[in-house]
Amino acid sequence: MDSPSDTPPKSEQKPGKQACDNCRRRKIKCSRELPCDKCSRLLLSCSYSDVLRRKGPKFRTLYPLAPIHPLISRPRDTLHYGPRQHTLDKDFLPEAGSYPIGASPTSPPFSVVDAQFNSQEFLDSFTRLAPPELVSSPDSTNSMSDSGTGQCSPFSRRLSSPVLLAHVNVYFKYLFPIMPVVRKDEIQADCHQLERLSSRRYAFLASLCAATHIQLKFDGAMDPSSFNTEGQYMMSGEELLAEAVRARKECDPVDEVSIESLLTSFFLFACYGNLDKQEQAWFYLCQATSMIFTLGLHREVTYSEFGPEEAEEKRRVFWLLFITERGYSLQQSKPVMLRNSIHKPQVLRSDDPILTYGFINLINLFEKLTPNLYDWISAGGGDGFSEMPPISSIQSSLCKPMSLDGVVEIQRIDILVTQQWLQVMIWKLSMAHASQPGSREDAVLPFHLPLLVGKAVMDVLSAASQGSVDAHGIGMEQKLFDIGMAVADVTRSLGSKASHHLAESPVGPRELLWGLLSTLSRIRGSPSYLFPTLLNRSKTILGLDCSINMSNFLPLITAPPSGPTPSWRDESQSRWDLLTAADPEPEESDRVPIPVSVSVPASVSHIPSPLAFHDTHLLRAPR
Repeated sequence: MDSPSDTPPKSEQKPGKQACDNCRRRKIKCSRELPCDKCSRLLLSCSYSDVLRRKGPKFRTLYPLAPIHPLISRPRDTLHYGPRQHTLDKDFLPEAGSYPIGASPTSPPFSVVDAQFNSQEFLDSFTRLAPPELVSSPDSTNSMSDSGTGQCSPFSRRLSSPVLLAHVNVYFKYLFPIMPVVRKDEIQADCHQLERLSSRRYAFLASLCAATHIQLKFDGAMDPSSFNTEGQYMMSGEELLAEAVRARKECDPVDEVSIESLLTSFFLFACYGNLDKQEQAWFYLCQATSMIFTLGLHREVTYSEFGPEEAEEKRRVFWLLFITERGYSLQQSKPVMLRNSIHKPQVLRSDDPILTYGFINLINLFEKLTPNLYDWISAGGGDGFSEMPPISSIQSSLCKPMSLDGVVEIQRIDILVTQQWLQVMIWKLSMAHASQPGSREDAVLPFHLPLLVGKAVMDVLSAASQGSVDAHGIGMEQKLFDIGMAVADVTRSLGSKASHHLAESPVGPRELLWGLLSTLSRIRGSPSYLFPTLLNRSKTILGLDCSINMSNFLPLITAPPSGPTPSWRDESQSRWDLLTAADPEPEESDRVPIPVSVSVPASVSHIPSPLAFHDTHLLRAPR
């Protein structure tokens, strides 16, 4: 029998003298456990693989000078986007356990901030890195492979493992539910072995990091003066994007089309879309969509060539592009190429049924928009070259209730807000068509539909945490802006009698606009770039002085306008009062032509009754 002294108790084992690799590089205190406390909190992979060398003079290998890295050489003051004067957004990084994070199209229930989360340490993973550590050393990349030949251009400089890991971990905590198309274990392993990555794989990782940084607007949530000290450097979102584009140029995506190349284009689209650079965004979205056809992912027979797990992963890639293309094309009046030609992911066979169920619900919404609708919009909507799609039937299908029991908060926000936003977009098409000669009356939707949609949206937002709204990026800002503009246009077009009637309701147009402006004033930690436009459109409705602007309006945003207290400010009431069928339809004499783009001409003598559209179905939310 072995002596007890042969195997000392675990409590008697002394911790190692060496700090872990991550803590040693960041020069912070390490508990010297496996994993250590810092790596556990930051979701980093803890290791003790680095071999410490003795200090002092030693033989050094000289390498040819590498080209100056584009990220470090560019002036910081020329690389910025959006407001940068705000400190860390307390709503986006709340106290421990303050809200569950799910997903936009999809997500499992997990918390953004656990009990041991430290926001300062979270930011350290971005800021406590000196410029030499932002990229790997020359000798670590001289054996990389190029996309076509397996050989990498020598001495190329790359983002370091800590930078990649920090963004990858944030991606899986916030954005994977929105974009469930990558494998966590594989990506985290790749971040630890940069020397084995091909140029194509590295470009994919760099684009993922850039999309994460820009969509979550970390540049607006972090104040460089608060976190940068001597010898430290913080990369901006546009610097990460520049690195991703540089890495993409090192490989030819046409030479060997792959899922990695497709997703690289998709993440670059997300970057430029969140920066409101629509020409570049449309280019990369078209590039990703074209690769769908090159890979044959639009044909069901293609998936029989893969195993069950790989087939489901590629299905999610196809349907993510399907959703993205239809949503973006509706905003930009573009045609669509993808059709619902393959089966959807299977809920019961999925590793995360809740995530897949939410994803399918979002797919179902965009399937209701027919391809001929996009053809009609992109052709000008009324130039006579294409037949008008059945707007009324599309609207009827969009307002049907969905069963979202068990779907987590961020999923509900994305699905329900998207459902209401699509109805507003269809309503705008209906109003535009009403001005055309010979238009059918059955193609004109209820005039006050945006008010119903606004109430439903504010009902959703009033029950949601700020972080769950922020996670959706610029897309959520644009949807709320479109809804707010429609509410403002309808209200301004009503006569005095109808406006007075709406003002007496528990939640009138002024309260709706105030709520939407309040949300846009703080979304993603700073006022939205669309906030001034909606404020300018709403001044007369809110009774504000014409000289008021964003700077002097923001202090007023915490106080609601005079009148009945809206339900989202009443803690005892979590639901909005519905507009009932008893509410009288505004008389034709009370209407005046709508200004700007949405107009109802005097030639329209009849507006269908709202009873044709079930208001309770339109506004119903899962309980």
